[in-house]
Amino acid sequence: MDGLLWGGKDVAGLPRHLRGFAQTHLALRRDSRRLVAAAPLLTSAGLPRAAEWWRQLRAILDWHNRTEDEILWPRLIEHVPEIAAGSHRMVQDHVALDDSMLRVTKALEGGRAELIGGPVDTFDTALHRHLHEEEELTFPAFVRVPAHVFTALERRVLAAAPFRVKRVLPPWLLDALPQPDGVMPAPVRLMGRTVLGGAYRRTLTGILEPR
Repeated sequence: MDGLLWGGKDVAGLPRHLRGFAQTHLALRRDSRRLVAAAPLLTSAGLPRAAEWWRQLRAILDWHNRTEDEILWPRLIEHVPEIAAGSHRMVQDHVALDDSMLRVTKALEGGRAELIGGPVDTFDTALHRHLHEEEELTFPAFVRVPAHVFTALERRVLAAAPFRVKRVLPPWLLDALPQPDGVMPAPVRLMGRTVLGGAYRRTLTGILEPR
């Protein structure tokens, strides 16, 4: 389920206005894999730090899914009406993802490390399946939407992000991923690596250095 349906291109090979969306999907896959790798190594003592990292990821996913449902899909349907049924299926997927995320939250906050594996595997499976199906639906539609329309939509999506998401988004999108031009302006990339990057990296230790 990890195949990327972008016509065989990497992020840098996509049109500039589509790179941010693609990079977001890469970052979600990356973090899901990190969670799966950390789960069997976590002990009860390490759960609070892992839970802090997870709350950050869940906030990003909540924002990503909500703005797709409320902003992206309705506007895309105006240009590519045949994706209406598929977008409804994506909304239903988001409900299932919400349920799987809630189960991970309860497991991480429950204090019993031995109960984490099942919820984490369920979330990972659900997320990868959803991203695969979403890319299969959306990328053929995206290329039919004028670039300026898609860019305006993306600005609306970013404007709708809560502050806690906005402050972590630059370092999160730059973390161990390709960094092609077009994902974010140079000053924002600099902030992501410096001012905003320190707090992000501290939170990241909870999942990269499980204990």
